Amino acid sequence: MKGVFSAPGDYIYFKSQVPLHKIPIGTKQWRYYDFGPKVVPPLICIPGTAGTADVYYKQIMALSMKGYRIISVDIPRVWNHQEWIQAFEKFLDAIDVHHIHLYGTSLGGFLAQLFAHHRPRRVRSLVLSNSFLDTRSFSAAIPWAPVVSWTPSFLLKRYVLTGIRDGPHEPFIADSVDFVVSQVESRRL
Repeated sequence: MKGVFSAPGDYIYFKSQVPLHKIPIGTKQWRYYDFGPKVVPPLICIPGTAGTADVYYKQIMALSMKGYRIISVDIPRVWNHQEWIQAFEKFLDAIDVHHIHLYGTSLGGFLAQLFAHHRPRRVRSLVLSNSFLDTRSFSAAIPWAPVVSWTPSFLLKRYVLTGIRDGPHEPFIADSVDFVVSQVESRRL
């Protein structure tokens, strides 16, 4: 996606053009971006554990220019599969969206699969990246997940960076790594 949106300041430009929406639904606070024509079923992007709705800003800008509606969400805190399905369905109802395309990465991919499995009539397509089918190995690999909100930022950054190869990266990749690390800090505020 190098080109128009890979120049320095593209995130600042995105933030100036696309409003961040926040709506409370029940006990959940939903934070999301919604951009593109409202007449087409949206592609809803669900990030992984370390991501926020902001991580898809390049996709939002590029795909909306091609006529797609993109909604990128933060995952609200949920404690089980049923709670996720119900919370996500209430979110879709609140924003008046009935049929969707789902794109999920990592934990977001797992949650997208859950929703597609339990509400197949609402999901037109499902795209997954670096996802998984079972959370047991995930929870075993990160036994401290329940205390993430209390974990110091420097430890979370170290954890995020452990999965990234050391050494020089192309500028586009280096910018992406820096952006994800900055998102860890922004979630802490």
